[in-house]
Amino acid sequence: MIPLCAVLLLVDPPGAGAACLPVVAQPGPGVADPFRPPDPRATALNAEGKTFYRQGKWDAARERYRAAEAADPGFLAPRLNVACSFVRQERFTEAVAEVRALLDLAYVPWAREVLEAADLGALKVQPQMAEVRRAMADAAARWGAGLDGSLIFVARQRPPLRIPATGAGEFILNPHQEVYAFSPATARFRQLTAEDGHVLAVARTPDRRRIVYVTAEKLVRGGKPDDVVLEGVALHELTLETMAVGPPIPLAGAIRAIEIAAAPRGLLLRIDGARAGGRFMIGAGNTLLPLSGSKGPPPVAVLTAKGALPTSAAVEMAGARPCGVAAHDTKTSSGGRAIALRAHDRPSREIGSVLGAGLVGLPIP
Repeated sequence: MIPLCAVLLLVDPPGAGAACLPVVAQPGPGVADPFRPPDPRATALNAEGKTFYRQGKWDAARERYRAAEAADPGFLAPRLNVACSFVRQERFTEAVAEVRALLDLAYVPWAREVLEAADLGALKVQPQMAEVRRAMADAAARWGAGLDGSLIFVARQRPPLRIPATGAGEFILNPHQEVYAFSPATARFRQLTAEDGHVLAVARTPDRRRIVYVTAEKLVRGGKPDDVVLEGVALHELTLETMAVGPPIPLAGAIRAIEIAAAPRGLLLRIDGARAGGRFMIGAGNTLLPLSGSKGPPPVAVLTAKGALPTSAAVEMAGARPCGVAAHDTKTSSGGRAIALRAHDRPSREIGSVLGAGLVGLPIP
């Protein structure tokens, strides 16, 4: 396997240092800390609201939900619950106002939640649903704006579902990992994927406009220590500016490794699988186009059945952006993985040090 680069270096224009890595999150899209668990008071108030909700006591439920919002403004689940309560009362205009506010705060993952929430079902057949869809399009554009100057990475938001260290078998794989962006100018995070925690690796196209990420459903281990493969693997392409995700590209059979390299035309993939193998690039309609030859540029991301390898020397220039930052994979004191950030004389900081974060991915737990 070809070793990867360790450092992403974003070089900034003169005088930009004051805007780099502010201690307090600045105004802009995203949240200050998506990896912090909700305040226990807020979760308790939200649970009380659910009790009243199930009893059809809508005013009492909303009072608890609003109190939960006040206790922890970053805990957004109560906001969706308020919207659902209005729909249950057929107060659709008020429900739409709540949905719009929620999408403004965090387009991902809440756009998906809005579309899938059973208790918002009655709203979806109302004329007001057209307003919701317009709000989603507007929120997607705001969420995707300015991501060319952000750091893209994979991180865990919850403790992972761990795989037994030894023994043959077929194991459900859910590391609770998604793709995130961090803005060094505002110190805010944006979640970019909502794949139920199945993201294992990510790479960015050379034009910085798109990302390709890999998901998987299962890990299968044979009788030998190195007999480990991934199954239910799929590739996904996301256009950052519009937050539009193309249809997934499933890879049939067992997958041993995927290498992703950057080339002027886009990202090149080398797939090592029992049924899907060879060199490819993603073509129109989210199809894999075979490439001739066995050699190509060195990979910027490598995923194996043991997880994504840490990076070790890729350099990315971003002089046109308002803030530059040096970022590299690092080990935490507990032996996990995080991302260390530096910029000028600003205090260094780590991303994902509690549950884990990596520039292209993380080891499978």
